[in-house]
Amino acid sequence: MVIIYMELSNIIHLLLNSEMYCKLEDRPQKYMFGTNNYGEILNTLNPADGDAWDVIVPGYEKLDTNKEWKIKKLEGVINMPNGNHKLIVNIFTDNIRLNKKRVMNEIYTYRRLYNRICKKRGNVIFY
Repeated sequence: MVIIYMELSNIIHLLLNSEMYCKLEDRPQKYMFGTNNYGEILNTLNPADGDAWDVIVPGYEKLDTNKEWKIKKLEGVINMPNGNHKLIVNIFTDNIRLNKKRVMNEIYTYRRLYNRICKKRGNVIFY
């Protein structure tokens, strides 16, 4: 599989028009920034940091980190000032998702804690 650097507009286009997968990470709690499910989109690179594009999958209890998850929908972006944007996605799973209010709370908690630790405050944009 070829891995290429993709600007935000390119990764959004792919998420809206292609089959994409993510893998969730088992990180120290401090670097989960209040979300249960943080990971990256496979076979992509963000030019802002040279790592795969980051995703958060809000609204679920902790999901399996040892598998690839098919992305169901791009729900939004936390647009970061340094270009290291965070993509908000939903995935195909049989797990039950929490209500919309708790999903939104998780997204804004992530933004707040990320800002506290990394000193970068993003703007949340929903699709």
